Amino acid sequence: MPIVNKIFFVENPSTGQRQIHSGLLAAIGPRIDVEVHVPDALASLLTQQGKPVPNPVTGEALIDTGASITAVDDSIIQSLGVQPVGITQVHTPSGSAPQNKYPVKFVFPRTPLPPLVASQAIGSVLQSMGIVALIGRDSLNGVVFVYNGPAGIITFAL
Repeated sequence: MPIVNKIFFVENPSTGQRQIHSGLLAAIGPRIDVEVHVPDALASLLTQQGKPVPNPVTGEALIDTGASITAVDDSIIQSLGVQPVGITQVHTPSGSAPQNKYPVKFVFPRTPLPPLVASQAIGSVLQSMGIVALIGRDSLNGVVFVYNGPAGIITFAL
């Protein structure tokens, strides 16, 4: 099982050296670099039709054990040309609303982690929070995730 340890650093302005900063992990949450790709079936269809496969969108995904479902930024998934596969009612502390569901593939660049496929991620507004995706409990079933707050480290194994 491939494993990634992410250490949350800040640069010391006086020395220019990076230091572990456990407060940064607490402040921004457990994030991992991600590429949002079109699902493989759509990529294959586009290739068969001689059409270009859209380039993936890069950013950070928040690992959110409080979210029951994985989400991807609505504008990003639409820019990739992925069509919704359904609608679901999403309940949040501020109320409930219907949201589109999309198939999506996440690739973790510069890591040994295999891609993570979410067959029904919801579209949501996420870029305003500095993230492109939110990895919820539905996608964490096959993942080992450790949040080491005092050390400022997360471990993510898939």
